[in-house]
Amino acid sequence: MGATPFQTEAWTEYGIGTLILFLRYFARWKAVGFKGWQGDDYFALLVLIFWTLELCMLELIGQYGTNIGIYDEISATLTDEEIARFEFGSKCLLMGWNFYVSLIWALKGCVLCFYNRITLGLRQQKFVKWTGIACVVGFAGVLGAIWGHCVPVHRNWQVVPYPGDACTTGFANYITLVVINVVTDVAILVIPVPLLWKVQLPIGRKLAIGVLLCSGIFIIIATLLRCILSLQSIKGINVSTIWAIRETFVGIVATNAAAIKPLFSGSRWLSSSKGNSATPYSKDTNSHPLATIGGSSNVTSRPNRRRSMDYTNIGNSSEENIFKPDLSHIRGETKVSSGPRTGKSTPGHPITVTTEVDVDYSKQV
Repeated sequence: MGATPFQTEAWTEYGIGTLILFLRYFARWKAVGFKGWQGDDYFALLVLIFWTLELCMLELIGQYGTNIGIYDEISATLTDEEIARFEFGSKCLLMGWNFYVSLIWALKGCVLCFYNRITLGLRQQKFVKWTGIACVVGFAGVLGAIWGHCVPVHRNWQVVPYPGDACTTGFANYITLVVINVVTDVAILVIPVPLLWKVQLPIGRKLAIGVLLCSGIFIIIATLLRCILSLQSIKGINVSTIWAIRETFVGIVATNAAAIKPLFSGSRWLSSSKGNSATPYSKDTNSHPLATIGGSSNVTSRPNRRRSMDYTNIGNSSEENIFKPDLSHIRGETKVSSGPRTGKSTPGHPITVTTEVDVDYSKQV
């Protein structure tokens, strides 16, 4: 028996999504090494785990069916084996809800950890932390709806007698999820807006960065479509399952686009350096942390050139530099003496450090 169109689409999207995740792992390994991974990288590993479990559950649901629409007059005609199959499929549906929600919130964690890094030392970081707390509370609320909308819990997979549409269709799950999911997505979406507003970049590059950082709008659209279409076909399972795959696929692509961009561009977004210190971002708008995403910016005037070459280290054992300047045009020599500038070493005088720097502007672009 050949694969159904649903199976073909689901596993194709799974393969593409998994490839994107592995590209992300490779890009981050290339940038900072495995020892330099941050919170968003570990959330990305959880995304792969929940992505796989979600697909497996939906595959089993398609093979075994569920108790949706198995009213008493229908269940009276079922054999014990058929009832057992529907019970098992309904259990897979319940677990599928949990894996699906966990995957969505792992993607949120991925984005929030990334924003926490690029807002280090900025006022927006406090909003990132509050949004993270809201997401944790929202996650608990959605799981509470999944497990609490039908009690006792075993009625979620009960076939005989029919437990009722409220238990089988999961109407409360859709409403709770779409409200909390969209609200938290909007909160995450507005985090980079002030950064993009202040950054000094050509409008084209600013728009390109905005699309990458604000790609959550596509997730919100997919979430709303999934909820609306699933509620329209709530007595069936095919529409909701395929749209669950589509929504999470869009989420994986949108969330990891920024992380894999360096693999497909000549200039890297985030260059890496090894070190043990962390320096917060400068709060001066001329050295804004987004100013050099996608390449160095030339919009800063010459009097501020020295300031615009500063860069920020993020992390402890491994840092990500938003911009590491090319200092090949600067040659310097440092001399250390223990006396005054007479060339003699005189006891009791402090150590004098003299640095001579020559700048060759002909090598600047």
